[in-house]
Amino acid sequence: MQTNKQSEYRSIKFEARVEEKAGESGKKLVLRGYPIVFNTETTIYDGWYGEIRETILPNALEGTDLTNVYLLSGHNIEPDKVLGRNNVNMKVEVDDTGLYFECTLPNTQEARDIYNLVESGIIDGMSFGFRCSDEVNLETMLRTITHIDELYEVSITPFPAYKEASVIARDEKAKQEADQAKADAEKQEQAKAAAEAEQAKVDQEMKELEDLANE
Repeated sequence: MQTNKQSEYRSIKFEARVEEKAGESGKKLVLRGYPIVFNTETTIYDGWYGEIRETILPNALEGTDLTNVYLLSGHNIEPDKVLGRNNVNMKVEVDDTGLYFECTLPNTQEARDIYNLVESGIIDGMSFGFRCSDEVNLETMLRTITHIDELYEVSITPFPAYKEASVIARDEKAKQEADQAKADAEKQEQAKAAAEAEQAKVDQEMKELEDLANE
């Protein structure tokens, strides 16, 4: 039986798309998505028990301190491998899907390299490091994580495990153009509807005048 809390790591596959935001100092590279998803069973290799199945429940992050969650490159805590920190250039929040994060990458070579690897589809995984007290059911070899005691980092890695999780990184310019096109289309529809309504009003008035003339 596992009697002490060990540092653990779980890997996730993510969607390889990127987002660029225009700022005063040039384009900003942004990653966003879900490094943790709830109610998703996956098979992992545990150092104590070997191959097990694991599920993270929706209440697993209730009460967990997320103040200092970091975004790293490959679990590496060297300064040049740190990509983000919650409440600095990154935000994390829990919703019905899981743990959502959004990070504006720093202007470092590592961040630019990660961005390019994600954009090209070479890296398509994430991992998160945590501690918890939940144990494996030895009869079913299933571990249900009811509470994550500590979540200290999420990392960009090439080794996926929780395949349903994703990091969504979108091109902001393309998004803005799509939003603008949608807004323009809506305006055109509104203008068309207004013109049709006005024409219907004119037609009704003309009909009423014709009816009066024929009386």
